[in-house]
Amino acid sequence: MENCRELLQANASNSLAHYRLAEFYLRDKNFLSSANEFRQALNGNLQPKWVEVWVHVNLGKIFDRTGQRERALNEYRLALRTKDNTRGALDEAEKYSKEPYREN
Repeated sequence: MENCRELLQANASNSLAHYRLAEFYLRDKNFLSSANEFRQALNGNLQPKWVEVWVHVNLGKIFDRTGQRERALNEYRLALRTKDNTRGALDEAEKYSKEPYREN
């Protein structure tokens, strides 16, 4: 987490650092901070390219977990529009478009 913060101090548009920070917050179930960092990742340099699709998938999961199904569906649609199936991102977006994400 500290490495991400240091990277962001040097370059606030580092999408990957925002993405990794969002993952830390997500693991702690801090959904608001996680969603905010994912959004910052979208506003950054979008490098590597797969960040965009996975941000949308993860935002969809957050919205599903917090009972905001319509917002989740919108994020899954945005993920599908990227046409980037890095590490099965589109497969997940398609799956959760059909049934809400549920934490294991």
